[in-house]
Amino acid sequence: MDIRSAGIIAKLSRARADPRLLTSFGAKNHEYTLNAPSTESTVAAFEAEHGITLPDGYRRFLLEVGDGGAGPSYGLLRLSDAYAEVSDSFPGALREPSPFVPGAEYGEDWWDDFWGPDDRPDPLQGTLAVVHHGCADYTQLVVTGPGRGRLVNVNLDGSVPPYVLEDRDFLDWYERWLDELLAGHRVAGFGAKLPGDEATLIRVLAADPAASRRARAATSLAHLARLSPAAVRALATATTDPAAIVRTAALGVAWRAGIAIEDAARNALSDPEAAVRAEAISVLRVHRTSDLAARATAQLADDDRDLIHRALWALADSGELTSAAVAPLLDHTDHHIRGSAAARLVDARDSVIGALDHALRDGHPRVRLLAVQTADRRDERGLLPRLAGMLAAETDEGVLINLRRVVGNWTDRPSTPDGPAAAADAPAAAP
Repeated sequence: MDIRSAGIIAKLSRARADPRLLTSFGAKNHEYTLNAPSTESTVAAFEAEHGITLPDGYRRFLLEVGDGGAGPSYGLLRLSDAYAEVSDSFPGALREPSPFVPGAEYGEDWWDDFWGPDDRPDPLQGTLAVVHHGCADYTQLVVTGPGRGRLVNVNLDGSVPPYVLEDRDFLDWYERWLDELLAGHRVAGFGAKLPGDEATLIRVLAADPAASRRARAATSLAHLARLSPAAVRALATATTDPAAIVRTAALGVAWRAGIAIEDAARNALSDPEAAVRAEAISVLRVHRTSDLAARATAQLADDDRDLIHRALWALADSGELTSAAVAPLLDHTDHHIRGSAAARLVDARDSVIGALDHALRDGHPRVRLLAVQTADRRDERGLLPRLAGMLAAETDEGVLINLRRVVGNWTDRPSTPDGPAAAADAPAAAP
């Protein structure tokens, strides 16, 4: 066993001895224990069967450290499972060059567009699954092609674009996981963070020529155990980056991690990109700023679904949401926005009878459904005649189910003097 393999085993022993680390996502599945190493004959037989040679770092790990067990999320897959977990879609797929190469960027539609007739080519050709992070998320090791030896995070549904990690090989990747784990950093879904400490990430965020890498540096800061004032300043500065994806990333990190950059967020509310403004209003929302209601109301004039959703959420959290502010949205051309407005009326601090009556007449069933559910949650029994009258004409089954439940409950049970009656289980509105 070489010095590096021995060092990895020593770090695993430290992780195993710290009970706090068992709270890390998936850790109870492996408890920082590796399976026994594989044998040269087993590894060689696998390589011969598939017509490949495993990358050196991974091969050495299998022979000297362990064949599966302790690793990111639910742990490393055994070599046999690494092949079977995401099996060949066509014979010999493991020998075909992988499309994943360092530095390449893969768009949102790349996954679906890559497939060929009869699943050939396959996005996963030339790769082995080394970690299952849960659901459709995997880390794959490239074993064939120009990216050989590198790791890539993929989502098998294609909902998240593939990302080729910057670690040079399997051993660098695995040891980085251990180092960040032991340092107290967030390692769930490991690999999304760029390698490097806070100072490195700040430098990338400020000066890297690639906007996508600057954006990833911003989101990577959220993985650190704690942020210095310098990192907070760097995120605030990044909200004025020339690239919208960087501005969006910096503000998104700020509100999700509770980082106080309210002044930068206020300035960002004038950004030409709705996505940036949506993240900015969320920063003000989590910090409950005194100007939250006014700032959120101003954003309701936009046509972007997510921005309006965030602004309504902020208004609700401010305690200043009114039916008058929501009413114009109930006539919006986008039924998703009308539905969001109908749903958010539940948080209005004034009477919503008129607004809900309007939403109950909407031409889209999703809006009517949300209006019925909002009426129920607020116990707006003044709408009982309106709801009862809808029963004969309503054609949507989801709306009918809710109408029957609400009308039945209100007819059979008197209104409670202390507040809205509790809503029974009912089918939720489709997003």
